Amino acid sequence: MAIEASAILPSDSLEEFRVQFNNLVTDVDGITGGNSFVSSIIFEGSTADANETVLLATDPTADRVITIPDVTGTLITTGNSADATTTTSVGDVDHILVNDGGVLKKITAANLGVGATAADNISIGDAAVSIATSVGNITIDAQAGDTDIIFKGTDGASDITALTLDMSDAGKAIFTGAISATTITLSADGGVVVPDNGNIGSASSTAAIQIASTGIVTFVDDIVLKDAATIGVASSTSAITIASTGIVTLVDDLILKDAATIGVTSSTSAITIASTGIVTLVDDLILKDGGTIGAASATTAITIASTGIVTLVDDLILKDAATIGVTSSTSAISIASTGIVTFVDDIIIKDAGTIGSASVPAAISISSTGLVNLATAAATVNSLAIKTAGKESIWVPAAAMYPSTTNPCSDIQQVETTALRPDLKCLDFDTGADEFAQFAVAFPKSWNEGTVTFQPFWTVTGTNTGTVAWQLGGIAMSSDDTINTAFGTLVATTALAHSGTSNDLMVSVESGAVTIGGSPAAADCCFFQINRDVSADSQSGDARLLGIKLFFTTDAANDA
Repeated sequence: MAIEASAILPSDSLEEFRVQFNNLVTDVDGITGGNSFVSSIIFEGSTADANETVLLATDPTADRVITIPDVTGTLITTGNSADATTTTSVGDVDHILVNDGGVLKKITAANLGVGATAADNISIGDAAVSIATSVGNITIDAQAGDTDIIFKGTDGASDITALTLDMSDAGKAIFTGAISATTITLSADGGVVVPDNGNIGSASSTAAIQIASTGIVTFVDDIVLKDAATIGVASSTSAITIASTGIVTLVDDLILKDAATIGVTSSTSAITIASTGIVTLVDDLILKDGGTIGAASATTAITIASTGIVTLVDDLILKDAATIGVTSSTSAISIASTGIVTFVDDIIIKDAGTIGSASVPAAISISSTGLVNLATAAATVNSLAIKTAGKESIWVPAAAMYPSTTNPCSDIQQVETTALRPDLKCLDFDTGADEFAQFAVAFPKSWNEGTVTFQPFWTVTGTNTGTVAWQLGGIAMSSDDTINTAFGTLVATTALAHSGTSNDLMVSVESGAVTIGGSPAAADCCFFQINRDVSADSQSGDARLLGIKLFFTTDAANDA
Protein backbone atom coordinates (compact mmCIF):
# COMPACT_ATOMS: atom_id res chain seq x y z
CA MET A 1 0.00 0.00 0.00
CA ALA A 2 1.09 3.59 -0.73
CA ILE A 3 -0.05 6.68 1.14
CA GLU A 4 -0.88 9.21 -1.56
CA ALA A 5 -2.52 11.91 0.63
CA SER A 6 -0.42 14.97 1.42
CA ALA A 7 -0.41 17.14 4.49
CA ILE A 8 -3.00 20.00 4.57
CA LEU A 9 -1.77 23.39 5.64
CA PRO A 10 -3.99 26.24 6.96
CA SER A 11 -3.23 28.20 3.90
CA ASP A 12 -4.56 25.51 1.61
CA SER A 13 -7.90 25.99 -0.13
CA LEU A 14 -10.98 23.87 0.47
CA GLU A 15 -10.44 22.31 -2.91
CA GLU A 16 -6.95 21.15 -1.89
CA PHE A 17 -8.43 19.79 1.35
CA ARG A 18 -11.07 17.92 -0.65
CA VAL A 19 -8.44 16.39 -2.95
CA GLN A 20 -6.16 15.28 -0.15
CA PHE A 21 -9.15 13.92 1.83
CA ASN A 22 -10.21 11.84 -1.12
CA ASN A 23 -6.64 10.59 -1.46
CA LEU A 24 -6.63 9.63 2.18
CA VAL A 25 -9.88 7.72 1.76
CA THR A 26 -8.33 5.83 -1.10
CA ASP A 27 -5.22 5.14 0.92
CA VAL A 28 -7.24 3.80 3.84
CA ASP A 29 -9.15 1.49 1.51
CA GLY A 30 -5.85 -0.22 0.78
CA ILE A 31 -5.42 -1.28 4.41
CA THR A 32 -7.01 -4.62 5.26
CA GLY A 33 -8.37 -5.50 8.66
CA GLY A 34 -5.88 -5.96 11.52
CA ASN A 35 -3.58 -3.05 10.55
CA SER A 36 -2.05 -5.13 7.72
CA PHE A 37 -0.62 -3.99 4.46
CA VAL A 38 -0.95 -6.15 1.35
CA SER A 39 2.76 -6.25 0.36
CA SER A 40 4.47 -2.89 0.69
CA ILE A 41 4.45 0.62 2.05
CA ILE A 42 5.35 3.48 -0.31
CA PHE A 43 6.78 6.77 0.95
CA GLU A 44 6.67 9.77 -1.40
CA GLY A 45 9.20 11.78 0.54
CA SER A 46 9.32 15.53 0.95
CA THR A 47 9.05 16.09 -2.79
CA ALA A 48 6.08 14.90 -4.80
CA ASP A 49 7.76 13.41 -7.83
CA ALA A 50 8.35 10.09 -9.55
CA ASN A 51 10.78 8.85 -6.85
CA GLU A 52 9.43 6.97 -3.83
CA THR A 53 10.84 4.77 -1.04
CA VAL A 54 9.21 1.32 -0.92
CA LEU A 55 9.24 -0.77 2.25
CA LEU A 56 8.78 -4.26 0.76
CA ALA A 57 8.05 -7.43 2.71
CA THR A 58 8.98 -10.81 1.30
CA ASP A 59 6.08 -13.24 1.29
CA PRO A 60 6.42 -14.75 4.80
CA THR A 61 6.38 -18.52 5.36
CA ALA A 62 5.62 -17.99 9.05
CA ASP A 63 4.69 -15.20 11.42
CA ARG A 64 7.61 -12.80 11.66
CA VAL A 65 8.16 -9.92 14.12
CA ILE A 66 10.55 -7.07 13.45
CA THR A 67 10.90 -4.66 16.38
CA ILE A 68 12.02 -1.09 15.79
CA PRO A 69 13.62 0.22 19.00
CA ASP A 70 12.57 3.36 20.68
CA VAL A 71 15.64 5.37 19.73
CA THR A 72 16.71 8.02 17.35
CA GLY A 73 19.17 6.94 14.68
CA THR A 74 19.77 5.78 11.17
CA LEU A 75 19.09 2.22 10.06
CA ILE A 76 22.12 0.41 8.52
CA THR A 77 21.50 -1.65 5.41
CA THR A 78 23.68 -3.36 2.83
CA GLY A 79 23.40 -0.22 0.79
CA ASN A 80 24.86 2.28 3.27
CA SER A 81 27.19 0.16 5.49
CA ALA A 82 30.27 1.83 4.05
CA ASP A 83 29.03 5.42 4.35
CA ALA A 84 31.00 7.72 6.60
CA THR A 85 27.87 8.39 8.59
CA THR A 86 27.36 4.70 9.31
CA THR A 87 30.93 3.43 9.85
CA THR A 88 33.76 4.30 12.19
CA SER A 89 37.19 3.02 13.26
CA VAL A 90 37.37 0.25 15.78
CA GLY A 91 38.84 2.61 18.33
CA ASP A 92 35.77 4.86 18.15
CA VAL A 93 33.25 2.03 18.44
CA ASP A 94 31.24 1.95 21.61
CA HIS A 95 29.46 -1.30 20.94
CA ILE A 96 29.22 -4.00 18.29
CA LEU A 97 25.97 -5.81 17.56
CA VAL A 98 26.08 -9.61 17.77
CA ASN A 99 23.45 -12.35 17.46
CA ASP A 100 22.90 -14.14 20.72
CA GLY A 101 20.46 -16.98 20.11
CA GLY A 102 18.31 -14.94 17.74
CA VAL A 103 18.46 -11.83 19.95
CA LEU A 104 20.45 -8.88 18.67
CA LYS A 105 22.77 -7.73 21.44
CA LYS A 106 25.57 -5.23 21.74
CA ILE A 107 29.14 -5.93 22.98
CA THR A 108 32.11 -3.64 23.46
CA ALA A 109 35.07 -3.93 21.08
CA ALA A 110 37.40 -4.68 24.00
CA ASN A 111 35.29 -7.65 25.09
CA LEU A 112 35.32 -8.91 21.51
CA GLY A 113 39.12 -8.69 21.41
CA VAL A 114 39.43 -6.23 18.52
CA GLY A 115 40.28 -2.65 18.10
CA ALA A 116 42.81 -0.80 20.16
CA THR A 117 42.88 -3.56 22.76
CA ALA A 118 45.81 -6.02 22.18
CA ALA A 119 44.61 -9.42 20.92
CA ASP A 120 46.83 -11.47 23.19
CA ASN A 121 44.24 -14.21 23.48
CA ILE A 122 41.14 -14.95 21.42
CA SER A 123 38.77 -17.46 22.93
CA ILE A 124 35.82 -18.45 20.75
CA GLY A 125 34.35 -21.32 22.72
CA ASP A 126 34.15 -24.95 21.79
CA ALA A 127 32.83 -24.67 18.21
CA ALA A 128 34.84 -25.00 15.05
CA VAL A 129 36.43 -21.79 13.76
CA SER A 130 36.83 -20.89 10.11
CA ILE A 131 38.76 -17.94 8.71
CA ALA A 132 37.79 -17.34 5.12
CA THR A 133 38.06 -14.64 2.51
CA SER A 134 36.59 -14.46 -0.93
CA VAL A 135 39.07 -11.86 -2.11
CA GLY A 136 42.63 -11.14 -1.01
CA ASN A 137 45.10 -12.85 1.28
CA ILE A 138 44.88 -13.95 4.88
CA THR A 139 47.94 -12.60 6.68
CA ILE A 140 49.23 -13.76 10.05
CA ASP A 141 51.96 -11.34 11.08
CA ALA A 142 54.21 -11.83 14.10
CA GLN A 143 55.75 -8.37 14.10
CA ALA A 144 58.02 -8.59 17.12
CA GLY A 145 61.67 -9.37 16.35
CA ASP A 146 62.42 -13.09 15.79
CA THR A 147 59.01 -14.10 17.11
CA ASP A 148 57.78 -17.43 15.77
CA ILE A 149 54.41 -18.45 14.47
CA ILE A 150 53.35 -21.58 16.31
CA PHE A 151 50.52 -24.00 15.47
CA LYS A 152 49.38 -26.01 18.47
CA GLY A 153 46.76 -28.64 19.15
CA THR A 154 46.16 -31.77 21.14
CA ASP A 155 47.09 -35.37 20.43
CA GLY A 156 44.63 -37.35 22.52
CA ALA A 157 44.77 -35.56 25.84
CA SER A 158 48.24 -34.12 25.32
CA ASP A 159 49.04 -30.63 24.05
CA ILE A 160 51.47 -30.68 21.16
CA THR A 161 53.17 -28.18 18.90
CA ALA A 162 52.50 -29.44 15.38
CA LEU A 163 54.35 -26.75 13.45
CA THR A 164 56.73 -23.93 14.29
CA LEU A 165 57.69 -21.29 11.75
CA ASP A 166 61.09 -20.12 13.00
CA MET A 167 61.33 -16.42 12.09
CA SER A 168 64.91 -16.26 13.36
CA ASP A 169 65.81 -18.73 10.58
CA ALA A 170 64.05 -17.19 7.60
CA GLY A 171 60.76 -18.88 8.45
CA LYS A 172 62.09 -22.45 8.56
CA ALA A 173 59.20 -24.84 9.10
CA ILE A 174 59.74 -27.30 11.94
CA PHE A 175 57.23 -30.16 11.94
CA THR A 176 56.90 -32.30 15.05
CA GLY A 177 55.52 -35.29 13.13
CA ALA A 178 55.72 -36.69 9.63
CA ILE A 179 54.89 -34.61 6.56
CA SER A 180 52.19 -36.12 4.36
CA ALA A 181 51.65 -34.51 0.99
CA THR A 182 50.63 -35.48 -2.52
CA THR A 183 53.42 -33.40 -4.05
CA ILE A 184 56.21 -31.35 -2.48
CA THR A 185 57.75 -28.78 -4.82
CA LEU A 186 61.00 -27.07 -3.90
CA SER A 187 62.40 -23.88 -5.32
CA ALA A 188 65.09 -24.10 -7.94
CA ASP A 189 67.88 -23.66 -5.39
CA GLY A 190 66.13 -25.50 -2.60
CA GLY A 191 66.91 -28.85 -1.04
CA VAL A 192 65.76 -31.54 1.36
CA VAL A 193 68.02 -32.00 4.39
CA VAL A 194 67.60 -34.90 6.78
CA PRO A 195 69.58 -35.31 10.00
CA ASP A 196 72.77 -37.35 10.10
CA ASN A 197 71.85 -41.02 9.54
CA GLY A 198 68.34 -39.85 8.70
CA ASN A 199 65.93 -41.95 6.68
CA ILE A 200 63.67 -41.41 3.69
CA GLY A 201 60.96 -43.99 3.13
CA SER A 202 57.38 -44.98 2.70
CA ALA A 203 54.66 -46.19 5.00
CA SER A 204 55.74 -49.84 4.62
CA SER A 205 59.48 -49.13 4.51
CA THR A 206 60.22 -46.03 6.54
CA ALA A 207 64.00 -46.44 6.23
CA ALA A 208 64.16 -47.33 2.54
CA ILE A 209 66.94 -44.76 2.08
CA GLN A 210 69.46 -43.88 4.76
CA ILE A 211 71.91 -40.99 4.48
CA ALA A 212 74.95 -41.15 6.73
CA SER A 213 76.74 -38.09 8.11
CA THR A 214 79.46 -38.76 5.51
CA GLY A 215 76.93 -38.50 2.70
CA ILE A 216 76.89 -42.22 1.95
CA VAL A 217 73.44 -43.27 0.78
CA THR A 218 72.29 -46.78 1.64
CA PHE A 219 69.27 -48.47 0.03
CA VAL A 220 67.65 -51.36 1.88
CA ASP A 221 66.51 -52.88 -1.40
CA ASP A 222 66.86 -52.57 -5.19
CA ILE A 223 67.06 -49.38 -7.23
CA VAL A 224 64.83 -49.79 -10.28
CA LEU A 225 64.92 -47.33 -13.17
CA LYS A 226 62.77 -47.22 -16.29
CA ASP A 227 63.86 -49.10 -19.42
CA ALA A 228 66.73 -47.28 -21.17
CA ALA A 229 67.11 -44.96 -18.19
CA THR A 230 70.19 -42.80 -17.74
CA ILE A 231 72.22 -41.61 -14.76
CA GLY A 232 74.48 -38.61 -15.09
CA VAL A 233 75.65 -35.20 -14.01
CA ALA A 234 74.95 -31.69 -15.22
CA SER A 235 77.66 -31.82 -17.90
CA SER A 236 76.98 -35.44 -18.89
CA THR A 237 73.32 -36.28 -18.31
CA SER A 238 73.61 -39.71 -19.94
CA ALA A 239 76.91 -40.82 -18.39
CA ILE A 240 75.36 -44.20 -17.54
CA THR A 241 72.63 -45.85 -19.62
CA ILE A 242 70.76 -48.99 -18.55
CA ALA A 243 69.01 -50.77 -21.41
CA SER A 244 65.78 -52.78 -21.01
CA THR A 245 67.96 -55.91 -21.27
CA GLY A 246 70.00 -54.81 -18.25
CA ILE A 247 73.10 -53.88 -20.22
CA VAL A 248 74.91 -50.95 -18.58
CA THR A 249 76.75 -48.55 -20.90
CA LEU A 250 79.23 -45.95 -19.69
CA VAL A 251 80.03 -43.05 -22.03
CA ASP A 252 83.47 -42.69 -20.47
CA ASP A 253 85.89 -44.33 -18.01
CA LEU A 254 84.90 -46.03 -14.74
CA ILE A 255 87.41 -44.99 -12.06
CA LEU A 256 87.51 -46.45 -8.56
CA LYS A 257 89.70 -45.50 -5.62
CA ASP A 258 93.09 -47.18 -5.17
CA ALA A 259 92.72 -50.78 -3.95
CA ALA A 260 88.97 -50.61 -4.56
CA THR A 261 86.82 -53.70 -4.64
CA ILE A 262 83.77 -54.78 -6.61
CA GLY A 263 81.56 -57.54 -5.30
CA VAL A 264 78.23 -58.90 -4.19
CA THR A 265 76.61 -59.39 -0.82
CA SER A 266 78.23 -62.76 -0.21
CA SER A 267 81.59 -61.79 -1.72
CA THR A 268 82.16 -58.08 -1.24
CA SER A 269 85.73 -58.21 -2.56
CA ALA A 270 85.16 -60.49 -5.55
CA ILE A 271 87.24 -58.12 -7.69
CA THR A 272 90.10 -56.01 -6.32
CA ILE A 273 91.88 -53.30 -8.31
CA ALA A 274 95.24 -52.28 -6.88
CA SER A 275 96.68 -48.77 -7.19
CA THR A 276 99.01 -50.22 -9.85
CA GLY A 277 96.04 -51.32 -11.93
CA ILE A 278 96.41 -55.03 -11.23
CA VAL A 279 92.99 -56.73 -11.15
CA THR A 280 92.57 -59.68 -8.80
CA LEU A 281 89.60 -62.07 -8.91
CA VAL A 282 88.94 -64.17 -5.82
CA ASP A 283 87.30 -66.87 -7.91
CA ASP A 284 86.67 -67.97 -11.50
CA LEU A 285 86.00 -65.65 -14.43
CA ILE A 286 83.21 -67.14 -16.53
CA LEU A 287 82.09 -65.83 -19.93
CA LYS A 288 79.14 -66.97 -22.03
CA ASP A 289 79.71 -69.73 -24.60
CA GLY A 290 81.63 -68.20 -27.47
CA GLY A 291 82.37 -65.10 -25.37
CA THR A 292 85.16 -62.76 -26.32
CA ILE A 293 87.71 -60.57 -24.54
CA GLY A 294 89.32 -57.73 -26.43
CA ALA A 295 90.29 -54.14 -26.85
CA ALA A 296 88.81 -51.19 -28.71
CA SER A 297 90.71 -52.05 -31.90
CA ALA A 298 90.39 -55.85 -31.52
CA THR A 299 87.11 -56.59 -29.74
CA THR A 300 87.44 -60.36 -30.23
CA ALA A 301 91.15 -60.71 -29.44
CA ILE A 302 90.36 -63.74 -27.27
CA THR A 303 87.45 -66.11 -27.94
CA ILE A 304 86.40 -68.91 -25.58
CA ALA A 305 84.26 -71.58 -27.20
CA SER A 306 81.59 -73.60 -25.37
CA THR A 307 84.10 -76.49 -25.38
CA GLY A 308 86.62 -74.37 -23.48
CA ILE A 309 88.93 -73.85 -26.45
CA VAL A 310 90.63 -70.45 -26.25
CA THR A 311 91.43 -68.75 -29.55
CA LEU A 312 93.77 -65.76 -29.84
CA VAL A 313 93.52 -63.68 -33.02
CA ASP A 314 97.16 -62.66 -32.66
CA ASP A 315 100.32 -63.31 -30.66
CA LEU A 316 100.44 -64.04 -26.92
CA ILE A 317 103.36 -62.08 -25.42
CA LEU A 318 104.58 -62.46 -21.84
CA LYS A 319 107.28 -60.52 -20.04
CA ASP A 320 110.90 -61.69 -20.22
CA ALA A 321 111.47 -64.81 -18.08
CA ALA A 322 107.71 -65.18 -17.61
CA THR A 323 106.17 -68.34 -16.26
CA ILE A 324 102.92 -70.21 -16.89
CA GLY A 325 101.62 -72.64 -14.33
CA VAL A 326 98.98 -73.93 -11.98
CA THR A 327 98.37 -73.56 -8.27
CA SER A 328 100.66 -76.46 -7.33
CA SER A 329 103.30 -75.68 -9.95
CA THR A 330 103.32 -71.95 -10.63
CA SER A 331 106.40 -72.15 -12.89
CA ALA A 332 105.48 -75.27 -14.87
CA ILE A 333 106.51 -73.46 -18.06
CA SER A 334 109.24 -70.81 -18.18
CA ILE A 335 109.96 -68.62 -21.17
CA ALA A 336 113.37 -66.96 -21.16
CA SER A 337 114.04 -63.57 -22.74
CA THR A 338 115.77 -65.52 -25.55
CA GLY A 339 112.55 -67.39 -26.27
CA ILE A 340 113.72 -70.72 -24.85
CA VAL A 341 110.79 -72.60 -23.29
CA THR A 342 111.53 -74.81 -20.30
CA PHE A 343 109.12 -77.40 -18.87
CA VAL A 344 109.70 -78.50 -15.29
CA ASP A 345 108.09 -81.86 -16.05
CA ASP A 346 106.82 -84.05 -18.90
CA ILE A 347 104.89 -82.86 -21.94
CA ILE A 348 101.85 -85.08 -22.44
CA ILE A 349 99.34 -84.72 -25.25
CA LYS A 350 96.16 -86.72 -25.82
CA ASP A 351 96.14 -90.06 -27.62
CA ALA A 352 96.61 -89.48 -31.35
CA GLY A 353 97.49 -85.86 -30.54
CA THR A 354 99.37 -83.72 -32.99
CA ILE A 355 102.02 -81.02 -32.88
CA GLY A 356 102.39 -78.66 -35.79
CA SER A 357 102.29 -75.20 -37.24
CA ALA A 358 99.68 -73.00 -38.84
CA SER A 359 100.32 -74.45 -42.28
CA VAL A 360 100.89 -78.03 -41.10
CA PRO A 361 98.90 -78.46 -37.86
CA ALA A 362 99.57 -82.22 -37.76
CA ALA A 363 103.28 -82.15 -38.63
CA ILE A 364 103.93 -84.57 -35.75
CA SER A 365 101.34 -87.09 -34.58
CA ILE A 366 101.67 -89.38 -31.57
CA SER A 367 99.50 -92.48 -31.43
CA SER A 368 98.11 -94.00 -28.23
CA THR A 369 100.92 -96.61 -28.49
CA GLY A 370 103.55 -93.87 -28.51
CA LEU A 371 104.34 -94.19 -32.23
CA VAL A 372 105.53 -90.82 -33.56
CA ASN A 373 104.72 -90.00 -37.14
CA LEU A 374 106.19 -87.08 -39.09
CA ALA A 375 103.88 -85.68 -41.73
CA THR A 376 106.71 -84.72 -44.09
CA ALA A 377 109.61 -86.70 -45.44
CA ALA A 378 111.75 -83.59 -45.27
CA ALA A 379 111.75 -83.43 -41.50
CA THR A 380 115.02 -82.37 -39.91
CA VAL A 381 116.62 -82.29 -36.48
CA ASN A 382 119.24 -79.62 -35.99
CA SER A 383 119.24 -79.12 -39.79
CA LEU A 384 119.80 -82.86 -40.34
CA ALA A 385 117.18 -84.84 -42.25
CA ILE A 386 115.19 -87.45 -40.34
CA LYS A 387 114.61 -90.75 -42.04
CA THR A 388 110.90 -91.31 -42.39
CA ALA A 389 108.73 -94.01 -43.83
CA GLY A 390 108.05 -93.73 -47.56
CA LYS A 391 109.49 -94.53 -50.96
CA GLU A 392 113.07 -95.85 -51.03
CA SER A 393 115.36 -97.55 -53.56
CA ILE A 394 118.21 -100.05 -53.79
CA TRP A 395 120.76 -100.50 -56.56
CA VAL A 396 121.02 -103.96 -58.09
CA PRO A 397 124.16 -104.07 -60.35
CA ALA A 398 124.48 -106.44 -63.28
CA ALA A 399 127.28 -108.14 -61.33
CA ALA A 400 124.63 -109.25 -58.79
CA MET A 401 122.62 -110.89 -61.54
CA TYR A 402 123.07 -114.19 -63.28
CA PRO A 403 121.84 -115.51 -66.67
CA SER A 404 118.77 -117.74 -66.54
CA THR A 405 119.32 -121.42 -67.32
CA THR A 406 116.60 -121.21 -69.95
CA ASN A 407 116.88 -118.46 -72.58
CA PRO A 408 119.84 -116.87 -70.84
CA CYS A 409 121.54 -113.59 -71.65
CA SER A 410 125.31 -113.61 -72.00
CA ASP A 411 127.49 -114.26 -68.97
CA ILE A 412 128.65 -111.33 -66.91
CA GLN A 413 131.62 -109.62 -68.44
CA GLN A 414 133.94 -106.75 -67.65
CA VAL A 415 134.44 -104.36 -70.54
CA GLU A 416 137.11 -101.64 -70.76
CA THR A 417 136.18 -98.62 -72.81
CA THR A 418 139.48 -96.81 -72.57
CA ALA A 419 142.42 -97.54 -70.33
CA LEU A 420 142.04 -96.21 -66.80
CA ARG A 421 138.48 -95.14 -67.47
CA PRO A 422 135.40 -96.81 -65.95
CA ASP A 423 135.16 -100.51 -66.77
CA LEU A 424 131.70 -102.00 -67.27
CA LYS A 425 130.32 -105.04 -65.45
CA CYS A 426 127.50 -105.89 -67.84
CA LEU A 427 125.09 -108.44 -69.23
CA ASP A 428 124.49 -108.39 -72.99
CA PHE A 429 121.03 -109.08 -74.43
CA ASP A 430 120.86 -109.74 -78.20
CA THR A 431 118.12 -108.83 -80.68
CA GLY A 432 117.01 -112.28 -81.80
CA ALA A 433 114.80 -113.34 -78.90
CA ASP A 434 113.87 -112.47 -75.30
CA GLU A 435 116.83 -113.36 -73.08
CA PHE A 436 116.63 -113.45 -69.25
CA ALA A 437 118.74 -112.84 -66.17
CA GLN A 438 117.81 -113.30 -62.48
CA PHE A 439 118.63 -111.89 -59.03
CA ALA A 440 117.29 -112.08 -55.49
CA VAL A 441 116.54 -109.36 -52.89
CA ALA A 442 115.69 -109.62 -49.18
CA PHE A 443 113.86 -106.34 -48.52
CA PRO A 444 114.18 -104.49 -45.18
CA LYS A 445 111.67 -105.25 -42.44
CA SER A 446 110.26 -101.76 -42.92
CA TRP A 447 109.10 -102.71 -46.45
CA ASN A 448 105.31 -102.49 -46.69
CA GLU A 449 105.18 -105.73 -48.78
CA GLY A 450 103.58 -103.83 -51.63
CA THR A 451 104.35 -103.32 -55.31
CA VAL A 452 107.74 -102.19 -56.63
CA THR A 453 108.98 -100.28 -59.67
CA PHE A 454 112.31 -100.37 -61.50
CA GLN A 455 114.53 -98.16 -63.64
CA PRO A 456 117.11 -99.85 -66.00
CA PHE A 457 120.58 -98.41 -66.63
CA TRP A 458 122.03 -99.61 -69.99
CA THR A 459 124.12 -98.84 -73.08
CA VAL A 460 124.97 -100.24 -76.57
CA THR A 461 128.23 -100.58 -78.44
CA GLY A 462 127.03 -99.33 -81.76
CA THR A 463 125.60 -96.04 -83.05
CA ASN A 464 122.08 -97.21 -83.89
CA THR A 465 119.39 -94.99 -82.39
CA GLY A 466 116.77 -97.71 -82.08
CA THR A 467 114.83 -98.18 -78.86
CA VAL A 468 115.32 -100.67 -76.01
CA ALA A 469 112.59 -101.95 -73.65
CA TRP A 470 113.01 -104.00 -70.47
CA GLN A 471 110.64 -106.22 -68.44
CA LEU A 472 110.68 -107.30 -64.76
CA GLY A 473 108.69 -109.89 -62.79
CA GLY A 474 109.05 -111.19 -59.21
CA ILE A 475 108.05 -113.90 -56.75
CA ALA A 476 108.19 -113.76 -52.91
CA MET A 477 109.02 -116.76 -50.75
CA SER A 478 108.75 -117.19 -47.03
CA SER A 479 110.66 -119.67 -44.93
CA ASP A 480 109.65 -123.24 -45.75
CA ASP A 481 108.04 -122.18 -49.05
CA THR A 482 109.02 -124.05 -52.23
CA ILE A 483 111.29 -122.09 -54.53
CA ASN A 484 109.85 -123.92 -57.50
CA THR A 485 107.19 -121.25 -58.13
CA ALA A 486 106.42 -119.16 -61.26
CA PHE A 487 107.30 -115.46 -61.39
CA GLY A 488 104.59 -112.89 -61.25
CA THR A 489 103.42 -110.90 -64.27
CA LEU A 490 106.17 -109.11 -66.21
CA VAL A 491 105.91 -105.32 -66.35
CA ALA A 492 107.75 -103.42 -69.13
CA THR A 493 109.38 -100.01 -69.17
CA THR A 494 108.64 -97.58 -71.94
CA ALA A 495 111.03 -98.16 -74.84
CA LEU A 496 113.84 -95.57 -74.82
CA ALA A 497 115.73 -94.55 -77.99
CA HIS A 498 119.54 -94.77 -77.84
CA SER A 499 121.51 -91.58 -78.32
CA GLY A 500 123.45 -92.98 -81.32
CA THR A 501 126.81 -92.59 -79.55
CA SER A 502 128.58 -95.84 -78.65
CA ASN A 503 128.79 -96.58 -74.92
CA ASP A 504 126.52 -93.64 -73.92
CA LEU A 505 124.78 -94.31 -70.58
CA MET A 506 121.00 -94.56 -71.01
CA VAL A 507 118.54 -94.44 -68.10
CA SER A 508 115.01 -95.57 -68.89
CA VAL A 509 112.02 -93.97 -67.17
CA GLU A 510 110.70 -95.64 -64.04
CA SER A 511 108.32 -98.50 -64.79
CA GLY A 512 104.78 -98.96 -63.64
CA ALA A 513 103.92 -100.98 -60.54
CA VAL A 514 105.25 -104.52 -60.48
CA THR A 515 103.12 -106.88 -58.41
CA ILE A 516 105.29 -109.52 -56.78
CA GLY A 517 103.71 -112.98 -56.82
CA GLY A 518 103.40 -115.24 -53.81
CA SER A 519 101.75 -112.78 -51.34
CA PRO A 520 104.87 -111.05 -49.95
CA ALA A 521 105.35 -110.96 -46.19
CA ALA A 522 107.94 -109.56 -43.81
CA ALA A 523 111.30 -111.36 -43.95
CA ASP A 524 110.53 -112.90 -47.39
CA CYS A 525 113.19 -113.45 -50.04
CA CYS A 526 112.10 -112.09 -53.37
CA PHE A 527 113.41 -113.52 -56.68
CA PHE A 528 113.28 -111.35 -59.81
CA GLN A 529 113.60 -112.04 -63.53
CA ILE A 530 114.59 -109.35 -66.03
CA ASN A 531 114.66 -109.50 -69.81
CA ARG A 532 114.98 -107.38 -72.92
CA ASP A 533 111.55 -107.14 -74.58
CA VAL A 534 112.69 -107.37 -78.20
CA SER A 535 109.11 -107.35 -79.45
CA ALA A 536 108.70 -103.84 -78.05
CA ASP A 537 112.02 -102.24 -79.10
CA SER A 538 113.93 -101.53 -82.34
CA GLN A 539 117.61 -101.44 -81.37
CA SER A 540 119.69 -103.45 -83.93
CA GLY A 541 122.60 -104.11 -81.59
CA ASP A 542 122.97 -105.90 -78.29
CA ALA A 543 121.58 -104.07 -75.25
CA ARG A 544 124.16 -104.03 -72.49
CA LEU A 545 122.48 -103.99 -68.99
CA LEU A 546 124.56 -102.28 -66.26
CA GLY A 547 122.00 -102.67 -63.43
CA ILE A 548 118.62 -101.46 -62.21
CA LYS A 549 117.36 -99.14 -59.45
CA LEU A 550 114.62 -101.01 -57.58
CA PHE A 551 112.01 -98.80 -55.82
CA PHE A 552 109.92 -99.96 -52.85
CA THR A 553 107.87 -98.33 -50.06
CA THR A 554 108.45 -98.54 -46.29
CA ASP A 555 105.90 -98.07 -43.50
CA ALA A 556 108.41 -97.51 -40.71
CA ALA A 557 111.49 -95.35 -40.32
CA ASN A 558 113.70 -98.32 -39.49
CA ASP A 559 113.67 -102.09 -39.03
CA ALA A 560 113.35 -102.05 -35.24
